[in-house]
Amino acid sequence: MPTERSWRAPDSRLVLLSVLAISVAYVGMHLSRGWMPFDDGALAQSAERLMQGELPHRDFDDVYTGGLAWLNAGAFHLFGTSLWSMRLALLAVFVAWVPAFYYVASRFVRPISAGAVTIMAVVWSLPNYTAAMPSWYNLFLATFGAAALFRHLEDGRRRWLLAAGLVGGLSFLVKVAGLYYVAGVLLFAVFHAHAIDRGAAIGDRPRGTAYSAFVAAALALFVAALVVLVRNQLYASELAQFVVPGAALSSLLVWNEFTRPAGDSRTRFTTLARLLVPILIGIALPIALFLIPYLASGSVSAFGYGVFVLPMRRFGVAVSRVLPMTAMLACGPLVLVAVLARTVRGRAAQYTGVAVAVALAALFVVTGRNDPTYRTVWYSVQMLLPGLVVAGVIVLSKPRAADAGDPLLRSRTMVVLCIAALCNLIQFPYFVPNYFCYVAPLVALAAVALVRYLRPATALIPAAVVAFFISFAVLRMNDSTLYTIGISYQPYLRTMPLGLARGGIDVPVVHAEAYRQLIPLLRSRARGGYTWASPDCPEIYFLSGLKNPTRSLFDFFDDSTGRTSRVLAALEQHNVTVVVLNARAAFSPTLTDDLVAAIERRYPFARNVGPFHVRWRT
Repeated sequence: MPTERSWRAPDSRLVLLSVLAISVAYVGMHLSRGWMPFDDGALAQSAERLMQGELPHRDFDDVYTGGLAWLNAGAFHLFGTSLWSMRLALLAVFVAWVPAFYYVASRFVRPISAGAVTIMAVVWSLPNYTAAMPSWYNLFLATFGAAALFRHLEDGRRRWLLAAGLVGGLSFLVKVAGLYYVAGVLLFAVFHAHAIDRGAAIGDRPRGTAYSAFVAAALALFVAALVVLVRNQLYASELAQFVVPGAALSSLLVWNEFTRPAGDSRTRFTTLARLLVPILIGIALPIALFLIPYLASGSVSAFGYGVFVLPMRRFGVAVSRVLPMTAMLACGPLVLVAVLARTVRGRAAQYTGVAVAVALAALFVVTGRNDPTYRTVWYSVQMLLPGLVVAGVIVLSKPRAADAGDPLLRSRTMVVLCIAALCNLIQFPYFVPNYFCYVAPLVALAAVALVRYLRPATALIPAAVVAFFISFAVLRMNDSTLYTIGISYQPYLRTMPLGLARGGIDVPVVHAEAYRQLIPLLRSRARGGYTWASPDCPEIYFLSGLKNPTRSLFDFFDDSTGRTSRVLAALEQHNVTVVVLNARAAFSPTLTDDLVAAIERRYPFARNVGPFHVRWRT
């Protein structure tokens, strides 16, 4: 088993360097490929509007918290104003993420195994969708936070708690979903405080009734908050995926309080405070700095509204239900493999390992030819986390044999379970395959942690499983179009360079052909530097270099009351001479008849370019 310093040993460093080189090279091969026009466009337009002196939420409706706009603006400053520059910034953070992930994995398994798990995490994540989405940064920062907590467990220094809080604050500034990571860290702090006090107590330990009641009440409120979060989709599958993991972890913490006394309430509150204070300071510092321009301009309320209130409108448009509960049956083969790894011993274990490897090889071949089999493999992973967390809670409910060989194993396992369980909420309310990729590496860490408790008789079984999922990702996901991941294997669409000064990426041929015609047409008809493109096509503003006369990046954020008059007023105010109507909006409804009629009267000339209807006036 790994020792406290094993990740720094020469062989571990060699493995890490090899894994890092492979990962960067592999992601680099995919970095410029593909896009969702509205995703890249929204990110780029936010950054450009920031560079033009506007503040997110005060001057325009940023889709996210606003911190990512600052990062992307910095990327534009360093690398040039293009979609490619944002991906270079993402790659830089990815390069730092790989060693952090490897470090966390190496605390559970030996270097070669940790390297294999890291490769698996890489291929299940960024190569599937290389746009510089905020959820990738949430994933990377959550991993940095887990690594910081592991370092705190090893040396006890509070600076690592501060670091864990800092990445939480940064994650929130990237996207409000960073608060899920923060919730996971706070859950772990309660667990760790109990472990500290129980380990420090001598003789009979009194039960701090007031402290235990406080913890139980706080956790009850936490579980209630999870239920409230999913209240608009209060179905069995949503409860299982998004409420049960947090409720199970909370139950474990309450169980500890009332079955394993750890001291009087005053001592317990003091211990918890010593853990929480540096974490909370870390969270608050970057947020406080970020809010300075809003404080100076008296627009903190606009920030609060844009971050916490306006996004609620997504629940009416960007929604996808969780798979039905029957999809969890797909996890059955993985459970069977785990049982075999746990129970089969002696020579039979070797034979079983070979049989599992052969079966997985055959299964891999079938996934490329049979869609139901492909989906079963996908479901077995996407639906796995609730079962992992419940199994982890059962394992951690009492001391196990594996704990004797590694005193920190329980705490490390709790770290990854808490962070994975809460970060899994990134999939709500939009439960689509690519959103699982934002949490898949954390699910892998949770599985690896529990494998330590399985203590398989042969390494062949877990090795075969890891090899299968690496192969599945590389040849069935990374080489597949984003639209069909998790549904069926379809080779990636033929791509070509976008062919625009602000592009720098390869996109599907049909997209490149459309935008190569559209953007020059817009620029030739625009007077005064403005255009209006709707609905849901922010990429047009960025690629053309023309300004947006409204606050909106996506139309569904607009108040529908009086929208027609507001849009027409903005067009007149900024002397907009050319507009674009998008026939294939991603989320927002089509334009109202009265707005379309008014635009047709004001802009008599027209031309269709792909899905876009361009209208202009002389």
